[in-house]
Amino acid sequence: MGKRVELLAPAGGYETMVGAFNAGADAVYLGGSKFGARAYADNFDRDQVLDAISYAHLHGKKIYMTVNTLVKEREFGELYDFMLPFAQRRLDGVIVQDYGVMRFIRDEFPQVELHASTQQTITGVHGAKLLKELGCCRVVPARELSLYEMKAIRTEADVEVEAFIHGAMCYCYSGACLFSSMVGTRSGNRGRCAQPCRLPYQLLGTGAQNQESYPLSLKDMCTIDMIPELIEAGIDSFKIEGRMKKPEYAAGVTSLYRKYIDLYYADPEKNRRITVSREDLEMLKSLYLRTGISQGYYHKHNGRDMVTISSPAYSGTSDKVLETVREKYLGGELKIKCKLSCGLTLGEPAWINMEVMQGAESKGNGSEDNSDDRIIIETVTGNVVEAASKRPMDKESVLKQLSRLGNTPFEAIEIDINIDSKDKEGIFVPVSELNELRRQLCEKMMDTLLASGENGAVTQGDLKQHPESRTEIRSKSPAESHGHENMNSDFHVLVNTKDQLDAVLDVLSGPADCKEYNALTRVYVDSDVFFSLDESAREKIRKAKNGSDMGLAQGESLELIVALPFVTRTEERFDAVKDLDEIKKKLADSSFDGVLIRNFEQLGFFREKNFAGKVILDYGVYSWNSEAAKLLTECGTDAGFKPSEVSVPLELTIHEAKELVEGIRDRLYLPVSLNVYGKAPMMISAGCIKKTLDNCSGKVNQFNRENMKIQDRMGNLLDVTTNCRNCYNVIWNVHPTSLLGKMENISKVCRFDHYRIDLTTEDRKETMRILKAFILGDLESAGELKNEDFTTGHFKRAVE
Repeated sequence: MGKRVELLAPAGGYETMVGAFNAGADAVYLGGSKFGARAYADNFDRDQVLDAISYAHLHGKKIYMTVNTLVKEREFGELYDFMLPFAQRRLDGVIVQDYGVMRFIRDEFPQVELHASTQQTITGVHGAKLLKELGCCRVVPARELSLYEMKAIRTEADVEVEAFIHGAMCYCYSGACLFSSMVGTRSGNRGRCAQPCRLPYQLLGTGAQNQESYPLSLKDMCTIDMIPELIEAGIDSFKIEGRMKKPEYAAGVTSLYRKYIDLYYADPEKNRRITVSREDLEMLKSLYLRTGISQGYYHKHNGRDMVTISSPAYSGTSDKVLETVREKYLGGELKIKCKLSCGLTLGEPAWINMEVMQGAESKGNGSEDNSDDRIIIETVTGNVVEAASKRPMDKESVLKQLSRLGNTPFEAIEIDINIDSKDKEGIFVPVSELNELRRQLCEKMMDTLLASGENGAVTQGDLKQHPESRTEIRSKSPAESHGHENMNSDFHVLVNTKDQLDAVLDVLSGPADCKEYNALTRVYVDSDVFFSLDESAREKIRKAKNGSDMGLAQGESLELIVALPFVTRTEERFDAVKDLDEIKKKLADSSFDGVLIRNFEQLGFFREKNFAGKVILDYGVYSWNSEAAKLLTECGTDAGFKPSEVSVPLELTIHEAKELVEGIRDRLYLPVSLNVYGKAPMMISAGCIKKTLDNCSGKVNQFNRENMKIQDRMGNLLDVTTNCRNCYNVIWNVHPTSLLGKMENISKVCRFDHYRIDLTTEDRKETMRILKAFILGDLESAGELKNEDFTTGHFKRAVE
């Protein structure tokens, strides 16, 4: 039989890890004292992680560490010392979100496997292929993907797939959620999500208007009855969510999935369909599951039946179940079964050996696959056995001493003792010597097991030395090349509607009555708007491109960029990647110059196509540090594809953004754009609030958008946009982020290459006022804008 699926359990603490392994987990994922996306879990300190790695390897298990938060430029220097001891102990793998962390670990600790976290929002084959090229051997795709999409990634990208099978579900695509961050300082990208999705909201303008409900709270996932289907889809690792949950949860859930995984493998042909007993389902529901369960997204894109509309609370736990789990799995550590042999021959050195079958421990309970097993034997010898002067030593006395393995990882299932006194009256060996030989033998076998195969310890010489300098040769910036290092930054505008585009084009037609204005050099046009452009609109765009004098240098023309969707997927019912291909073809015969990349799937696609146009990376393709920007430049090809610009993430303060820019300019040159206006997309979700609380528009996969509003418990109104073409919702922040009153301050802190204005739900009148305030310097418009409700986002307010 081929490779079996890995059962991967969560561990918020050492006791949880032990319980999960006792219950049948093949591997455990845990967080250290830093850089983990569950800041409020117990987590492991340095020594506990080291002990956990040794414990797992002794029993043929694996440890994966979550290094899956986004890392600021100023924090990056801590990463090497944090990772070094774990790499030396042969940590099996790291689960990573940050592209810079990924690059750093790949280069500094190449023996540690890289697993791309679900926080990277991988939604298809193209992104997975790119991650594999960049050094990842495993991908944890977005939880929103169907089994059809998971299977495609596994087969077409030829990379391991780790998929969630049980536990809590986020409403937003993981890694794309800014909700908790924007309403406070607790960033989900830093492991501190406050879970605003579990609060009540009302949908305005429908029959649900006055009904308090929980439309953003998903039911917990439970796929135990899908085990055969998931295995046959080729998924490599089954992941149980829950590092914040109690040891009983991890052990209990693991034991039940272990049971049915083993049942399938016992006879795959017979067990292609399994029936989970009522008792086992009730046990799962008694282990910290929310009211109602679902199979997640494996067979549906979204649905009202996936949401805990009435209450996000947990079901009641059963004290009896918890007690049963504690007694069965949390009472002690695993033991390695061994055979002991002892030879005590008069006049010859005493010896003891231990025989261990390595490999059996790493298989699931009930496994009969012994193809990879191997026998390891270790022996220790002592002093010459003497003749007894008084009471001779018998087998029972020796057995008593050799059986004392209680404080070791070993359990003797067989002890063979051979005493040969050579026809004398007996032999004598001091009890203290037998005890010492037993201790030496256990230590020797432990060292052998830990050093065998790929689990051997790594010495300092095997690793690269701590990089003292990260300075690299770079090209000059456009400003430096022209000798204008202090030149003013220009402005770019992103439009999401045809009315907004018309307003921008009107401004571009010429600020005749303005003596001073800021340079407007680029317009981003949403892909839906791009597809809907008629000939008159295209002609207006051509005139603006060639005729605008909005601060463009001589010989330069206005740049036009297609802003791609927030999410791109290849679903069984609809292949959104075909839209990317169509955009690429249209760009070759239009006034547009390039694309705004918003996810890794798009980056991988345009790279594979060797797209030679301008490639700008949006703020959601996270460059929290210059190491991340460096990795993203590695995506360039000799055929012309090259990321040419990055955007400051929305969660960085102005001073953190300055450090990012300085880090980038010290190592390479990439222009950097700073968003100075726009509503932040707080959630991007495969779920649809309209469908959940009202009705689906019936225009799935058509070019259709609808705006609606939800109200939170404080009375705040949040705009929600349905993107029917790609079937996702965007929940926008209550107020736009506006740095209009901070522009002078910004220019003193750092010179960004570009400032960007994002227009989201504004109508034409609001659009004109924003453009007049920022671009044309109209004091009346600026005054009106400053008097309206707005936020400065994370300008000074750092995320935890």
